[in-house]
Amino acid sequence: MLDSASFLSTVDSSNNIIVAFSGGIDSTALLNYCYELKQSNILKGDLSAIHVNHSLSPHAESWEKHCQSFCAKRKIPLICRSINIDRAHSGLESAAREGRYSVFAQNIHAGDQLLLAHHADDVAETLMFRLFRGTGIDGLKGPLQQRKLGKGILLRPWLAYPKSTLIAYLKDRELSYIEDESNAQNSQDRNFIRNKVLPLIAQRWPQSAIQMQQTSSLITKHLVVNELLMDTHFLEDLSAPCLDLNFLKNLDQDTRDEVLRYWIKNNNIAVPNKKILHEINKAFIKSHPSSKTLVDWSRADQAQSGGVLTFKDGVLVINKK
Repeated sequence: MLDSASFLSTVDSSNNIIVAFSGGIDSTALLNYCYELKQSNILKGDLSAIHVNHSLSPHAESWEKHCQSFCAKRKIPLICRSINIDRAHSGLESAAREGRYSVFAQNIHAGDQLLLAHHADDVAETLMFRLFRGTGIDGLKGPLQQRKLGKGILLRPWLAYPKSTLIAYLKDRELSYIEDESNAQNSQDRNFIRNKVLPLIAQRWPQSAIQMQQTSSLITKHLVVNELLMDTHFLEDLSAPCLDLNFLKNLDQDTRDEVLRYWIKNNNIAVPNKKILHEINKAFIKSHPSSKTLVDWSRADQAQSGGVLTFKDGVLVINKK
């Protein structure tokens, strides 16, 4: 059951709320839930929604019309924006997400709260996808329940709920929603995990999605503390796009790897995997590097810039690839 006390511990009832509304199961439940709270005068600020048309499905226009109809019936102001994404882009999902969040940032004002309907099953799906693909510890952290976005704040108030709770809510109120046909295509890794792997696991461990979400949340908290400790101990050494080689050589292997990851991440470059870190240690720490020594890497989904590491005058220099 959806609990208003838990919801309002994340969402400020006095500030404006914008719901990211795709028309699917999750966002339909969230928007209607906010509408009910607004009707009950629990939410004091304005309630509106925003729909991003990715122009990827032949049904995209009908989905937009569905969202317009849903909001019009409830007199909820709706902003619709269309974006164009290169279908040949190797990181199509990441490109769509980047475009979507750009639209969100452009349409949120100071004090506004943008609500996303991410839930425990979403976290479990992402966690398993990254584990199967091979990920560092950063890939195991869950989505933040709140963070800044544009001039406002992005909130995910339902991370602790499984998708089944949202479905039960919709069925109870007999609400219609959009079903994206691409979600049934199990040739896509995420869909296979969502449609085949997670339901099978849930048969044996019914609370598995919630447990994975909680584990991911704990990892996130530990990473936040780790970054705080990195800043406390190494901020002066890690604040520039160059890093003293002798400083690195004086660290033990595990600490050095963590320092390298953190330094690279601070420069807005994709964190290298274990294999690349081994190459970096081999090329720069265990050998005698020259100006021609180079290690580079890319991120498969192109969601973040790859890196190029070189050596000059006793320091490592990081640049985007």
